[in-house]
Amino acid sequence: MIYKEIDIMVTRKKSRKDCNKLTLQEYVQKFNELSTVFDSMPIGVCAILDQQSNIATINRTAGEILASDCDSLIGKNAREVFETRFPGIQKLISETIESRGPIRNFNLEIEDRNGEIKTYLVSTAITEELDPDDFGIVLVLHDVSEVTRLRKAAILKQSFGPLVGRSPKMIELYSLIETVSQYDTTVLIYGETGTGKELVARTIHEHSHRSAGPFVPVNCSALTSSLLESELFGHVKGAFTGATKDRRGRFEIAKKGTIFLDEISTLSLDIQAKLLRTIQERVIERVGSSKPISIDVRILSATNLDLSMLAAKNEFREDLYYRLKVFQIDVPPLRERRIDIPVLADNFVERFNKLHGRKIIGLSIASKEQLMKYFWPGNVRELENIIEHAMVLTPGKIIEPQYFPPEIRHMTSNGSPPPPPKKDLDSEEESIRGALATFGGNISRAAKSLGMHRTTLWRKMREFGITRVRK
Repeated sequence: MIYKEIDIMVTRKKSRKDCNKLTLQEYVQKFNELSTVFDSMPIGVCAILDQQSNIATINRTAGEILASDCDSLIGKNAREVFETRFPGIQKLISETIESRGPIRNFNLEIEDRNGEIKTYLVSTAITEELDPDDFGIVLVLHDVSEVTRLRKAAILKQSFGPLVGRSPKMIELYSLIETVSQYDTTVLIYGETGTGKELVARTIHEHSHRSAGPFVPVNCSALTSSLLESELFGHVKGAFTGATKDRRGRFEIAKKGTIFLDEISTLSLDIQAKLLRTIQERVIERVGSSKPISIDVRILSATNLDLSMLAAKNEFREDLYYRLKVFQIDVPPLRERRIDIPVLADNFVERFNKLHGRKIIGLSIASKEQLMKYFWPGNVRELENIIEHAMVLTPGKIIEPQYFPPEIRHMTSNGSPPPPPKKDLDSEEESIRGALATFGGNISRAAKSLGMHRTTLWRKMREFGITRVRK
């Protein structure tokens, strides 16, 4: 709604045949006739600037943000007035003048006089209805500090350590973690791939009396059986070819801390036997040595397979299984806690903003609705990758559905990923979307980068249902 009044007055182009251009004075008069409307906007700030960047008129909210009376600001140089409170405004004004094009929703964070961080969305527009001898810009500021603060606070309240979520299943998970953290018992963490089993293990460690000690993760599927034995228990010099000196294993490195054995189901039966002895007797023997070494370490393990079924098939030691699952924690898949999806998405946006130096505000309602429909076979890890993918392609401040990868845009009616036959089309579609995002919707430049004629690009955009998006 805020832009409608501005667009009606500022950006609507008039035909040269049926109207004359306005002088700046006439334009300001029209602006002032709508002063009641502009002054009533609690979150919008507007200023019309002349060719010398002097303020021609300004609304009440602008005066409040600048802590000045509106009348006292008329005639002052906008670059100087705004730059004292909003470093970076001068650059936006210059870019608008040079490009003769608008800038929308530039994210600007400043520190106010009280040392509080304030967040504003800044936009500019060219006053195209003016006489060519005059030149005007409309400057719009939205104070979104409270929205940003509440969103960050909400994310903090809906998490437990590195875990994020507010669904009943996650609240129950937090409670189990808090309880088991107080004891040194072994814990088996069960969950599908991508649910965050290592994060659960880290949270248990960080809330335990061993938190000052190391957290040592081991991916049991990443190494061959012989290498894994040395990795876990260490070896002595000469134990095998290449063992030129004694080496401590992960159990020794984790002294007074926690060792986390991920994908425990992949252990060979001989290493399972050695691990069972380690748990029972709290000692290890380095490869090539018979000397027992006492260990002081807590053991956490994780699997995405049913160990009881593997034990029934004699593929996993039953006695080890019961030793590992003194206490079992089941991590719910993402499809069983869909209300956490928007919270997780916002959390990933915050993280990737810091990682990539972006200032994206969040996801549109349509984007969140799209994510809620998906089946999520890859769980939280898949959601993280999809948000990063969308942030790379998003040219503005809001993530829209068209920037999601093909599996989200072309999901089936039951939320499953689409069948693979469209792979080549999806690849071409992704290339087109990426080129358009890179060049801010400029068809000619995007077509040139893709090595195709602009009419071909228009045809393919219609074919893929791609809307032209300006930066």
